[in-house]
Amino acid sequence: MHSIVPITMALGVILFSVGVIAQTWLGFQRIDRIKFLGKEYQRWRFVLASVGSGVALIMLSVMLPKYITYEPVQEQKSMQPALSGSLKFELESILFSLNLNEDTILKAINRFQTEYQEASQRNDKSTMDLLVLEIAYRIRIELQKRDYPAQQIEREIEKITNVLKQSIKVENRK
Repeated sequence: MHSIVPITMALGVILFSVGVIAQTWLGFQRIDRIKFLGKEYQRWRFVLASVGSGVALIMLSVMLPKYITYEPVQEQKSMQPALSGSLKFELESILFSLNLNEDTILKAINRFQTEYQEASQRNDKSTMDLLVLEIAYRIRIELQKRDYPAQQIEREIEKITNVLKQSIKVENRK
């Protein structure tokens, strides 16, 4: 969540509350004019402005995550395994030939590499197997969307996972 969302939401709630409280308090006292910041306002205008601004800020805070993407800075950038030149070229050529060089697949591969390397360092075989199954499933779905034959899909998944596993093995030897 972006850090501005809770701030905007809190300001909206405060403005909305001020408007509702002003309406009830001043309504009980039968006050029709409010002097605010050196200007005189009618009560209904003040209440409408504060409640309307509050609702607008609350709606803005709800809509912000939809239109503004936010990715927090990750502290463990050193953990990201770097592919060697030949493995990187091989992986990129496979992905390019399959037209899988989209952001979602690349992010999934990067996440796979990081988590697979962590699991490999912990010798967690079950997590490593699950990660291989997950990346294979993601690639299989993308290739099925593109109407590739089933035999070719399995060959390409095997190629990609072998390259990814090989890159982790090379990284762990260092």
